[in-house]
Amino acid sequence: MSVVTLFVESQNASSERRFQKSLTINELQIRLEPIVGIPSTDQHITLLQNTTPVCEITPSPDGTRMLGYYPVEDFMVLNVSSTNPTAPQTLNFNDSSQVEKFVMPDDEYDKLNNTVRAFKRRHNMGRFADAQSAMSIDEEDEFKREAEKISVGLRCEVSTGELKRRGVVRFVGKTGFRPGFWVGVEYDEPVGRNDGSVDGVVYFECMDGHGSFVRPDKVVVGDFPEEDLFESDLEEM
Repeated sequence: MSVVTLFVESQNASSERRFQKSLTINELQIRLEPIVGIPSTDQHITLLQNTTPVCEITPSPDGTRMLGYYPVEDFMVLNVSSTNPTAPQTLNFNDSSQVEKFVMPDDEYDKLNNTVRAFKRRHNMGRFADAQSAMSIDEEDEFKREAEKISVGLRCEVSTGELKRRGVVRFVGKTGFRPGFWVGVEYDEPVGRNDGSVDGVVYFECMDGHGSFVRPDKVVVGDFPEEDLFESDLEEM
């Protein structure tokens, strides 16, 4: 076969790879560099059958020697070591101490709303399993400042990702389904999730499929007239 499956092993990595036997050894070394983290010029390659050395793999002086020149078979091992042990191991993929890390102070992380910790707190998971003791004052007042800028009866536009929908604010406040402040919106079109009620509790009334609850930071109030969905059709035939 022209393709062989080999295990690549080094101090920095271990993986299964497929190589063309027509690869020159120079090309092989270049492909191995990002895998093992050893510069191609410093690589010493030994072919193993399980743990038994078979031969050393080296390029020919003219650079034309191919991988298929050696008795490579599927699932043999290419063991790659460095011929320059004094070089700094800047590409040691198993040494996390060499990776620059961003460290956020715990109190700042705790204030974020889109983290795993915040998710567990909202859903009473892990160390937040006791809902009464886990729910902090900050969580109860989550999005309070944003909610204070929104009033019932105002026209609004809700942005979730790239989708924007218009409607009227019908509810602002706390709910029984999640802590913090929420905005209930009656959409102009049937693009909502409910009729203004959740889990049997009525927060406002509207046609089914026109109501939805979103966080206040997703809502912008202002002069947002109801859109004419057929306007573009009239302008373009």
